[in-house]
Amino acid sequence: MTHCPECDAKVERNDKVLGEVFPCPDCGTELEVFGTSPFAVQPAPKEAEDWGE
Repeated sequence: MTHCPECDAKVERNDKVLGEVFPCPDCGTELEVFGTSPFAVQPAPKEAEDWGE
C-alpha cells in the first residue's frame, strides 16, 4: 500500500496497472501508477488544452 502525495491518504493497488490514472479516494487528485513492485503513485501530468490546432 502507498499514500497519496497530496493528502497522505492510503491508496490500495486493487489490480491497477502501470500508467493507469485514477482519482485519490479522499482528495480526488488524479494519480498515475508509476511502479507496480512496489506499488507507487505520483500526481498525474496535467493535460494541455487542445484548441483544435
